[in-house]
Amino acid sequence: MSPGLELSEVEVVICTYRSRGEVEAAVSSCLESGLTEAQLTVVDNASEDGTAELVADRFPQLRLLRLDHNLGFGAANNLAAEDLPGRALLLLNPDAVLVGDALKVMLQALAVNPRRGAISPRISRPDGRLDAACRRSFPTPVTALWRLGGLSRLRPGSSRFGVYNLSHLAVDQGSEIDSGSGACLLIRREIWDRLGGFDRRFYMYGEDLDLCWRLQELGFTVWYEPSARVVHRKGSSSRQVAIPMLVAFHGSMWRFYRLHYLRGWNALWAPLVALGILLRLSWLLFINSWRRHPTVSP
Repeated sequence: MSPGLELSEVEVVICTYRSRGEVEAAVSSCLESGLTEAQLTVVDNASEDGTAELVADRFPQLRLLRLDHNLGFGAANNLAAEDLPGRALLLLNPDAVLVGDALKVMLQALAVNPRRGAISPRISRPDGRLDAACRRSFPTPVTALWRLGGLSRLRPGSSRFGVYNLSHLAVDQGSEIDSGSGACLLIRREIWDRLGGFDRRFYMYGEDLDLCWRLQELGFTVWYEPSARVVHRKGSSSRQVAIPMLVAFHGSMWRFYRLHYLRGWNALWAPLVALGILLRLSWLLFINSWRRHPTVSP
């Protein structure tokens, strides 16, 4: 491993909410990567399913923060990361599992270039499909149009229509990207501190996009490292409160646009963007009203 970036200098933060069925595997994968329980922090967002109790029982040396109310994903991660030692911070979802030497590979990728501020691994679903959120371009009104119009799915290999999820690039091709996913993201601690962590205005969803945007405003880059593997059982917690999370997701879409695009000529798009987000939310709420088990994803 490259000098100066050792496993002993990594701190891991796992934010849980009703994650009793998944969090043990996530923690165990960190320990199997060579980390100690003392390097792990689990912050529990007032789960009611015994998540915190399971963590305390199975991993007594782990740092556990039990919140008495749900602060949201970003704020809870910020709280857990305060004053942690180490030069690198790994943000990991409770339903995500590090595979093999994924963490070591991510550290090596971070050490390659001092301008790399964060590393996003190759995140796959349990069935092997790529979790497309692990390598993204920043959303724009145009990329949203391609997605809403279905062109990104019809022509995923197109550099124009597939640009948001970079589906025109080979999965095993490492590259600089606009944003990775908060499900698993390794970031230099100094950068995290300079940014103040996640923007607390994002209760859930969009905070990872915003973090990567601000990271690049500081002059750093985000690197997608395909040889670092992570498996993600996406949406395990959010499915339990699908309708509120659906509303939160679309609220974050508008918040991201308002924070980063509501200036210059992009401001002209604002009414159409707001209408598009509202129509999409309304359509998905209608679809979910007929589903026995509502979901956040369409």
